[in-house]
Amino acid sequence: DFGDIGAKPNLISKEEYQKLVDAHVMFKDMDADPYLKSAGISSDWPYGRGCWQSQDKMRIIWFGEEDQLRIMCMQKGSNLLEVFANLNEMLSTVESIDGIEFA
Repeated sequence: DFGDIGAKPNLISKEEYQKLVDAHVMFKDMDADPYLKSAGISSDWPYGRGCWQSQDKMRIIWFGEEDQLRIMCMQKGSNLLEVFANLNEMLSTVESIDGIEFA
């Protein structure tokens, strides 16, 4: 919620946010962490932050957390090759977005 610019279809309630934090899908409120706050990492919290989760709930991307962009892939079992393939596919997709370049 950043002013009264209009509808915000991706804005979630505080209750929904807490459910996602509890499920380890969304990162915690960085402004509540004194170490992150003193380092200036939580400046302008929560603006410019977000989370994307796949429908199968195995892939998550965090935007604007400590790492700026965190790509995660989770799967039960021991098939690391499949997890790596999913992670590689996610990275390729993110890299293919116009305007995004990595050093």
